[in-house]
Amino acid sequence: MAVLTESELRRKLMNQTVQTYPIEAGTLPTPAALDFLKERGIRPIFEAQSPGVKDAAFKTLPPGSFIGPKGEILEKKPEGLTHLKGRDLVAKNHPIIRFRGKLDLLCAKIISAQLIGAQMGRHDFVSDLEEILNFTRSLLPAELRGERLQDIKLCSWEAQEIKERSHNPVTYFGHRHMKSTWKMGPLTVALNELRATVRETELSAAEAFQDSAGQTQREDLIMALNRLSSLFYVLMFKYLPEGFVPEHSGI
Repeated sequence: MAVLTESELRRKLMNQTVQTYPIEAGTLPTPAALDFLKERGIRPIFEAQSPGVKDAAFKTLPPGSFIGPKGEILEKKPEGLTHLKGRDLVAKNHPIIRFRGKLDLLCAKIISAQLIGAQMGRHDFVSDLEEILNFTRSLLPAELRGERLQDIKLCSWEAQEIKERSHNPVTYFGHRHMKSTWKMGPLTVALNELRATVRETELSAAEAFQDSAGQTQREDLIMALNRLSSLFYVLMFKYLPEGFVPEHSGI
C-alpha cells in the first residue's frame, strides 16, 4: 500500500488553490497529511477501485461507520480489519499495525526480564527496565497522535551519551565489544534478547514510515529505537556477573 505524506502534499499543491484532493485507491494518507488538508480546507476524496464504492470523505461519513482500506464506507468492522486511526480500517498485516505489534512484544519481553531481575533480588535492574518500559509504552501514543518525541534521557544518560558508551565500551566499562553467550548470566542474556528485539522493532518502523519516495517520515521514532537498542547493549556491560570477562566479538 502506498503512503501519502505531508511533504508530498506540500510539493504537489505548491502554489495551487483547490477545494478537494483525490486520494488514489490503495493509498494511505498519514495523519499529518490529513491534518495538512484539513487546515487548508481541502476535502480528501478517496477513489474507489470498483464500481459502487461510496466516497469516504470524512465530512460525509455516516455515524457508526468505518472507512475501509480501499476508501469504501463500511457499516460495521470486519474481523479481518483493524483500526489504524479513528475510524480508518486497514488489514491486520499493514506495516504500521505490524510495527505496533512489535512494540507490544518488546514491552512484554521487558516485563519478562523484570521478573527475572525481581526473582534474583536485583531491584536496580528492575528499576532501570521500568524506566525503559515507560518510555517504550510512550512510543505508541506518540505514533497514533502524530506527536514528535522529546529529547531522550534514560538511565541518567542522554541520547548522545548512550551512543558514545555503546561505541566505546573499553573507555566506559573496561571491556571490548563482547560476544554473546549464555555464560553472561541471566540478566545480561535477557538484555541481549531485548537488544535484538528492539532492532527488529526498528526495522519494522523503518518499513512502516517510509513514503513512496523512500523518505522516512518518523525519524524521531526510528532514532529513539536505535538509541534504545544501544542502551540495552550498554546495560549488558553494566549487569555482567562480578568478575566475568566477556570474550571479544572481533568487531
